[in-house]
Amino acid sequence: MTGGARTLENNDPLSGDLSAIRLDQARLLLQRTRSSCLIVGAVILYFTALILFSEDYAFAAAWFAAASALVGVVYIYPHVVIPNGLTAGNFRRYLTGHTVISGVTGLVWSGFAIAYIDTDSVLHLFIAINIVCSISLGGMLPSAEYRPTFVALATGMFVPFSAYWLVMIDGPLRLIGLGTLILYGFGLLVSARAEVQTLTTLAAERNRVLGEKLREKSRQIEKASADKSRFLAATSHDMSQPLQAQGFFLRALRATLDRSDQLELLDRVEAAWRSQQSLLQSLVETARLDSGAIIVKSRPVPLGPVIAVLKTEFAQSARARSIDLRLPEAGPVVRTDPLLLTRILRNLLSNALKFTPEGGRVEMTYRGYGHSVMIEISDSGPGIPAEAHERVFDEYVQLGAPDSDGQHGLGLGLNIVRQLALRLDITLELDSAAGQGTTFRLTLDAAAPQDTPEEEPATLDELDGAPLIVLVDDETAVRDGLSVLLTMWGCSVIAAASGREAIRLLAWSDRTPALLIADKRLADGEDGLETIADLRSELADEVPAILLTGDIHSFERAGGTSDLTVLSKPADAEALHGALVEALRARAQS
Repeated sequence: MTGGARTLENNDPLSGDLSAIRLDQARLLLQRTRSSCLIVGAVILYFTALILFSEDYAFAAAWFAAASALVGVVYIYPHVVIPNGLTAGNFRRYLTGHTVISGVTGLVWSGFAIAYIDTDSVLHLFIAINIVCSISLGGMLPSAEYRPTFVALATGMFVPFSAYWLVMIDGPLRLIGLGTLILYGFGLLVSARAEVQTLTTLAAERNRVLGEKLREKSRQIEKASADKSRFLAATSHDMSQPLQAQGFFLRALRATLDRSDQLELLDRVEAAWRSQQSLLQSLVETARLDSGAIIVKSRPVPLGPVIAVLKTEFAQSARARSIDLRLPEAGPVVRTDPLLLTRILRNLLSNALKFTPEGGRVEMTYRGYGHSVMIEISDSGPGIPAEAHERVFDEYVQLGAPDSDGQHGLGLGLNIVRQLALRLDITLELDSAAGQGTTFRLTLDAAAPQDTPEEEPATLDELDGAPLIVLVDDETAVRDGLSVLLTMWGCSVIAAASGREAIRLLAWSDRTPALLIADKRLADGEDGLETIADLRSELADEVPAILLTGDIHSFERAGGTSDLTVLSKPADAEALHGALVEALRARAQS
């Protein structure tokens, strides 16, 4: 039984809380020992004076010596038992000893009161009764922190005294014994209520202290998170700038090469660039999803052109590893955000190609179900065990296989897929088992017949006409690379390092820009969102805009900016071209 009780006390959380409160009670009792002894000492002196007034000098001396000795024991006791202070290991011993001393004190003082009873002397009766009552009431003050000490004191005091009156005293005075018993019961009731209040106060104080510690820990975590976010923001921005410039120059360089060996070498360089771009873009996009910076723009989207872009993007890597990549030539029209849907499909195809061995198969199919369209992406890879189906969607989780270039990713692709699917209200399902390949299913809304676009969205063919693009980026390499790329796509470009410079250059043009492209973080603290707002104000026109950014936070205002597309740096040429075409087409149709 003892072992069972000890186990319960050690393992029960409520028992642990009660032990902590008892420790606090012991500390309160110890802290108030000095003041309690002084109060009880004053009561002892008062009754000593009364006894001396009755000229019973010997009894007065005996009373004073015995009562003072017990008070001295109470005062000295903690210095002997717990010389180094209270701890979780010794507070019970201290409380037990204090309770025993209190019981002995009650018996001694009750004995003195009984010995002093004289029914023929009113003064003697007054002193005897008040020794019991006053000392007991005085004992409630030091014992209020811990009820068992008062119970021991009051029991040792009242029970023998009341029993003596009821048994030994005759006549009406016997009722005094009954009165002291009633006072004893009243004292027990009051002490019970006092302990409840004490426990409640101690528990509230303990919760307050724990709450303050929790708030302090939360503040520390928030500060660490903010510091990390600022560090990642600065790092991702600085890292994205050279990668962004490289991507634009690589795209421009491809148009100037015609030899197969040159193009093959460029493919390898571009593959390495895409690997770095994917790692950094995953980090930025995950942080943007967490911060709520993703803006959903749903509209009718033909799947055919989207699939064509993905087929062009992944064909080379599939051929390099002899993987049979099967993508449909056409597709139905769905209602969703084209850029975010493309990101989902790109991540799923990339994941499938990464885990499919050489000579395997990756296939995308679709089926219509009334008002819904189901897209399936399946592979012949090693599959995912059932117990890992939920875990693969967590951040930074990878189940083993490296990328085709021998490098591991960050394990963010499927997490981004799940978060984007939630934003787009797309049902995402996973069907896989170890050794049986993997199939991801996306169920999304089909576009209504009246919503079907009259013309197919443009792909990577050159744009019609020569739309004027205003480009604002403080990085010379990025600005030059993007200017070359836009010019190759048939655009006229005004390139500036700041919003002020862009406004000054626009003053020399008699054309209204068709699109604004700005970096989020510009030199001298200039914000790309503010730059876009200033340019629109100068032009008195809500010109469509693309915001290029490597930042991972501070997107609160982006959601309220109309006709704005946000692309994470380093953005590849295909994603930029798609966003540019969509913005220009929306502009032409408005």
